[in-house]
Amino acid sequence: MKKKVPYIEQMEHSECGLACLGMVLGYHGRRIGLPELRDMFGTSPKGSSLMDLIKMGEKFQLDGKAYKAEVSHFGELPLPAVLFWDHKHYVVLEHIGRRHFTIVDPSHGRRKLRYDEFIAHYSGIVLTLTPGSSFIPARRERKVNFLLSHVLKQKKLLSGILLAGFFLQGVGLVVPQLTRWVVDRVLLPGNQGYIAIIGMSVLGLYLFHQAFSLLRGYLIARLQTVLDMSLMSAFIAKLFSLPYMFFESRTSGDLIFRANSNVMIRQILSSRVISLVIDFLLIIGYAAMMLYMDRRMALVVVGLSVVVLVVLLISSRLVKRLSDRSVASQSKTQSYLTENITGITDIKVLGLENKVFRQWKELFQGQLHAAEKQSLLSAALDSFSSGMYFIIPLLLLWLGSGMVVSGELTVGQLMGFSALASQFMMPIISLSLTYTQFLALGAYVHRLQDVMDSKSEQLDGFRPHDMECELELRDVSFKYDFFGDPVLSGINLTIAPGETVAIVGESGSGKSTLARLLLGLFTPSGGSILFGGIPMDRVDLAYWRSHVGAVLQETRMFHGSVMENIQLLDDNVSMQEVVHAAALADIHDEIMQQPMGYFTMVSEAGSNFSGGQRQRLLLARALVSRPRILILDEATSALDNLSEARIQANLKALHCTQIIIAHRLSTVVQADRIVVLNKGTIHEYGSHHELMSKRGLYYRLYTAEKENRNEEVAI
Repeated sequence: MKKKVPYIEQMEHSECGLACLGMVLGYHGRRIGLPELRDMFGTSPKGSSLMDLIKMGEKFQLDGKAYKAEVSHFGELPLPAVLFWDHKHYVVLEHIGRRHFTIVDPSHGRRKLRYDEFIAHYSGIVLTLTPGSSFIPARRERKVNFLLSHVLKQKKLLSGILLAGFFLQGVGLVVPQLTRWVVDRVLLPGNQGYIAIIGMSVLGLYLFHQAFSLLRGYLIARLQTVLDMSLMSAFIAKLFSLPYMFFESRTSGDLIFRANSNVMIRQILSSRVISLVIDFLLIIGYAAMMLYMDRRMALVVVGLSVVVLVVLLISSRLVKRLSDRSVASQSKTQSYLTENITGITDIKVLGLENKVFRQWKELFQGQLHAAEKQSLLSAALDSFSSGMYFIIPLLLLWLGSGMVVSGELTVGQLMGFSALASQFMMPIISLSLTYTQFLALGAYVHRLQDVMDSKSEQLDGFRPHDMECELELRDVSFKYDFFGDPVLSGINLTIAPGETVAIVGESGSGKSTLARLLLGLFTPSGGSILFGGIPMDRVDLAYWRSHVGAVLQETRMFHGSVMENIQLLDDNVSMQEVVHAAALADIHDEIMQQPMGYFTMVSEAGSNFSGGQRQRLLLARALVSRPRILILDEATSALDNLSEARIQANLKALHCTQIIIAHRLSTVVQADRIVVLNKGTIHEYGSHHELMSKRGLYYRLYTAEKENRNEEVAI
């Protein structure tokens, strides 16, 4: 049996290169998952180049070489190799056959392609990654499956369901014996004295069955509720603890799909985990009883059940592959729909409704096609199992008739054995259904486990008692991934308590990235950020952010009242403080003009307020907690000059450190210090008058802006 490449599914669009590297490493004996690779190399939203993959491979002692290669030369390549695919994707070439190429696609799984199909997608470049002399195979450290840990916590409920299930199945063992006894001792001899006893027995068995059936149903419902709360709470808590970079590279639709997967998981777990144990034990018990009653017929029944299980095992790989594809296509469809509902304004403005609908329809058809294939396979397997369940009583009737005629069996024994055989096949079919559902479950669990295995933010570090401290950046640099170009480099800056520092520069110079670094949303790739001499990687980030007010370009309003948006559900913030913050943000009067004042409802993303009103409401939110440090990134860009001037005057009266990022340089002339960024480095700094006298980059930017304003006035 040829060695296979272990499949690693990419969790977002730009990590196909990382997934392929992980698969090649796994093939050569170095098992490593995507979370570990992300921690080592990061994930660029733009993806990985071939040179990036070669450098990553070198970290694991893999020798990488990239070629422009024709398909006719593939026979000379060491496999597995990484192929450039559709000019935007990477796949792993696993095997070259006479008629097919076998590839492992990190977004679609293992696929066999004909020559013409392969040529249509292959982009002409191949990357070989072969182990060097220092390569060391290593198995991945096994982590406890988070689902298993949550299920095992409910031992009392599980034990109750298991016990009730055993009592219910025990009734199943009684029925065949009762059938045999009734036929041989009552019906054939014509003994009417037992009729009343039989009726009482049937009633007793019914009541017994109903009591334990109700108990089992109640316990399963309770288990589902507990698992729902436990799984969802753990998943959402983990999700919110992850760093900002995790969300930068994932779509909200995919994350919502993963969260909703918990419902599917608990349904299968609560109904099937206990059944799995009971079915396994019942199969052993029924088989032993059948062998005791008649060995020859028992071997026939057991043999046919083995055929069912073998067919199931043979088809398991295909079941898992189709399940993975189905889940992946569902995630893509939901992500696309969520993205376009969020951006409906742009779609309407650009007249893209039909184009977006066609694209969604194409994705949805792919989702239905994948689901249909999965359903057809499940139907075929169910039909095969049901066929066996149907044919076994007939086979037993045929074989048993001869044995009854020859005197080897009584009629009651034949009927009892047939009933027992039917009872035996029920857990076999249930076991096959459970197995296929568990295979389908794996695709959902894998996506949840990807979240649970990701590294959380530092939220339990040092809590500074004095927030009036110096903020210092020492030789700070940042890049999105290990091999990417730096967005910021060599940033050295000290901000004194109470100082107002403006960060300016051309678009793409790194201003917003610097704001995210100061908030702890990004982690420096090099250098360090210190607060009061304490490195920020040792500071409790949640505590730090609770004392920092911030308005970023992506900051959004939430559905709820105006007061809730400013207060952010903090019961410690009084109405008086909310009004004071709104006054500082120059929005109080306009709030009072709304139909419900501070209790006016805000639509999703604040769409029922103007851009300038949204900015001022967000500023009020940042000010309501009386922050010691205020970080504003284009927080007043949508305001008119008068409103902006009033806000600047209000902010100047505050006794807090202010870091203001702005494109409109007229808004920062009063800052204590202005830092000018250019291509990710500090180009110059000083007060407005100092920088104007230097006649450098700031002077050119300010002069150009002033000339544009004069032209607008003239028009």
